Amino acid sequence: MTLTSSWIRLFILTAAVALAMPQAAYAEPEQRANTAYYVDAERGNDAASGLDATRAWRTLDRVNRTTFQPGDRILLRAGGRWTGQLWPKGSGGTTAPITIDRYGNGPAPRVDGAGRVADAVRLANQQFWTIRNLEVTNQAPAAGTPGANLGDLRGIHVTGDNGQRLEGFVIDRVHVHDVTGHVNWIGGDTAGNAPGITFKTGWDRSKKTGGIVFDTTVPDPAAPPATPTTLHRVTIQNSVITNTSFAGISIKQYAGDAPGAVPTGWGIRTRPDDPKFAPHTDIVIRGNYISHPDTAYGCNGMYITNVRHAVVERNVVHRTGTSGIETYYADDVTIQFNEVSETQKRAGGADSNGIDPDKSTTRQVVQYNYTHDNGDGILLCQFSFGDVVVRYNVIARNIRYQIYLHSDPASVAKVYNNTIYNDRSQYAIYGYGTSLQSTYDITNNVVYSTVPDAALTTSATVRYNNNLYGGAALPVPASDAKAVVADPLFAAPLGQGTGTPESGPRLDTAFALKVRSGSRAIDTGATISDPGSRDYAGTRLYNGRPDIGAFEHAG
Repeated sequence: MTLTSSWIRLFILTAAVALAMPQAAYAEPEQRANTAYYVDAERGNDAASGLDATRAWRTLDRVNRTTFQPGDRILLRAGGRWTGQLWPKGSGGTTAPITIDRYGNGPAPRVDGAGRVADAVRLANQQFWTIRNLEVTNQAPAAGTPGANLGDLRGIHVTGDNGQRLEGFVIDRVHVHDVTGHVNWIGGDTAGNAPGITFKTGWDRSKKTGGIVFDTTVPDPAAPPATPTTLHRVTIQNSVITNTSFAGISIKQYAGDAPGAVPTGWGIRTRPDDPKFAPHTDIVIRGNYISHPDTAYGCNGMYITNVRHAVVERNVVHRTGTSGIETYYADDVTIQFNEVSETQKRAGGADSNGIDPDKSTTRQVVQYNYTHDNGDGILLCQFSFGDVVVRYNVIARNIRYQIYLHSDPASVAKVYNNTIYNDRSQYAIYGYGTSLQSTYDITNNVVYSTVPDAALTTSATVRYNNNLYGGAALPVPASDAKAVVADPLFAAPLGQGTGTPESGPRLDTAFALKVRSGSRAIDTGATISDPGSRDYAGTRLYNGRPDIGAFEHAG
């Protein structure tokens, strides 16, 4: 055999082996931190590097196959539309989050789950991420029978099950809409089940679908890990969330109450200091617009559960169902400067309230909110136990009860310096049954009603003190020894209107209920220990003696 023929045979063999080997579909860019990756749904190419707009990737699948590094940015071209799931991998760092954002001019890039994936945008066991300037939807096609297309669907879902603390999440300036999530209720009567609506599913299987969902779970419910997965430092802000079911925003912790699961107790508790309780911490929800006007299944605006140290502020929640803002199994939550309006009963839910500190909620402060035209203005539904302060709110034109007292005997509530304006209900402040064994201190409130004899529920533990009662004749509680019966002299008629995504909460609409000089609400209030530093309108407390109502007269 000649040398030449040997080389030819070697070349043929090498070529055959090379052809038999799988070929790379794309060239992997060098992985390094603080890198921008571009994605263009029309002109991109998954075989490109993705490292600038001229070499952009094309598909979500290409993004999802990449593990990103701290400080990296994933930039989707404005006006681009993708169908499927966006789930990039990796975690950022404390000072170097990974960011999903847009580039270029035009509409926000759109990620559409189309009902084919559980989560249109997903992060799991990851941390230090910022998501901004996206449009996200996850709507299953209509199925003929109303509700039959509802499923286990979410728009943006951040979750984990690795038994660690996951932290550093920011959702900013996103538009999440039309998510057809099913509606699962914790309890209730299964006779009310309907397509897309299920009662008595328990804690873990309920209320975890919707627009933006943060929750945690376990890999195997029958053998949970020894430590919970918790979320820390979560911010959801400046976003628009519309027509999403069950909720606009939902936050939950795992408890282990589903069939076959071993209970962990992390997400539920039987007393304030329950050692098993493992809440998520440092939660901020601010500046969002949440509305469900076009779906019969859009229930809570916000369902904020299993949290400790949370602030919910400057949001507009309009025409949602069940509850505009509800807390549940939560500690140290401040709900302030929100406008909540036109909450309605939906999908078999029993309530239609503006704000509700619900079961096992401690150190709740509800202040400086405008809650109007709901079923109930503020519902105090503190089952098991709880404590709440409700102060300097304007509660107006709610259809059923302006304030609904519905807590268990172990709960306490301080309700002071609110302005209550009733023009349609036979009830101003209402409670019944064992809820009237709970301790309610109702002090320094303006209770104004154009409806005569609007009820003010009394009991030995519902203590009225130093309130002003005005408008039509009201049944002034005999226990209110320092009651003031007079026209409050409001500055102007209360107008209509609700905030928009552009305006934010129109708290100033309620400034019509400031009182004029000469009002008997001025300088006739009782002194409250630690009342806060300001009134509803921002006026400093106190200018002389305390006033009655949500507004401190400035001079």
